[in-house]
Amino acid sequence: MKILMVTRETRADQRYGLGRSLAPLLQEFRRRGTAIDYLCQADLGQRALIWQHRCFAIGSFLFGKWPTRTNFPVLLQVLLERFNMGRLAAKLSATQRYTHVHCHDPFIAAGLRFFLHFYSGRSIVWGITEHGFGCYAQAIHEDGVHMNPGVMHIIRRWEARTLRAASWVIAPTRRCLNQIANDLGISPLPDNWHSIVHARPPVNRYSRQEARQRLGWDDTAIYILSVGRIAPVKQFAMLIEACSQLTLEKDLQLVILGEGDHRLLQQQARQLQFQREILFAVTDDIGLYLCAADLYVSASASESFGLANLEALTAGTAAVCTAVGGVPEVVGDGALLTQPNANALATAMQRMLNDTQLRQTTAQKGRTRAEAWPDLIEITNQYETIYRQAAAS
Repeated sequence: MKILMVTRETRADQRYGLGRSLAPLLQEFRRRGTAIDYLCQADLGQRALIWQHRCFAIGSFLFGKWPTRTNFPVLLQVLLERFNMGRLAAKLSATQRYTHVHCHDPFIAAGLRFFLHFYSGRSIVWGITEHGFGCYAQAIHEDGVHMNPGVMHIIRRWEARTLRAASWVIAPTRRCLNQIANDLGISPLPDNWHSIVHARPPVNRYSRQEARQRLGWDDTAIYILSVGRIAPVKQFAMLIEACSQLTLEKDLQLVILGEGDHRLLQQQARQLQFQREILFAVTDDIGLYLCAADLYVSASASESFGLANLEALTAGTAAVCTAVGGVPEVVGDGALLTQPNANALATAMQRMLNDTQLRQTTAQKGRTRAEAWPDLIEITNQYETIYRQAAAS
């Protein structure tokens, strides 16, 4: 068995994105002696990028001037980026004799499926993990790539056909799996569709005093921590608005771990007269920040799983999370759940910060839940079973 994992991530995305959850899985497979590799956008060569840019230019010329409510140039860029990764995956799987290709995007899989037709004589099984809550077509629409109903119908049908052709389909929560099937009109749920959670993450633990000393934090402020790439779905602007509604005896210090352009968020904080500027940082030791924080908050509009939420539970940090997507399935009673709007979020944060006992109880419930969570060995066993079943059938 030789496995190729394929994503559309850049190297920068891997710090807080999909690569962070896949890296331990790859390491465990390698420890077991299984050949497995990880393919992302950084592996695209110059010729592949030139091909992508030329296709984009042609497509933009053909579709860009159509009088439609669909944002064709951006949609084309999104799909070409993934289709190109599928093309490269097909080439490598054929020339380097991979037996399994695991696509972490349905349109990467669509590209793989198409280009495999040009490599006859190779027996390759492939499958898909969907990481968004609901079908991917809907996710890119909600992320700002607007599609009119006709185009949305075409993209959904394409996605559904690709998933039906896959040897396996995986989602990180049962809620997510059911939502994908519902979005795409697939019923009943196929037998080769599986829910596999992310393994319990390795999180370094520190005493609060040591963590704050290492970070240079003091006790003159309340530290609220949030984690994620700077993107609309994470709703950091709503979190900032909610923070502005808090009544605290100490200064508020909001800390956001995530890469991206944060200038507008910092400007918003200044306009709302935050006493301290937001601290933006990147780190390879998320446990250090979690152990130093008074409260962890996730304000996301949608999450299929929410790995950072599970990391907060593992670190024993009191957490407030919006009850969206697969989050309730993951955190259970280990976090205070709230509706995804600024007023509800502010109320939940204020309640936690005002009640020391509630914070301690919630944090303990979170640690208990995290300690019972499936570990890397168990999760890898589940993947290995699926791969072997797919090859056998």
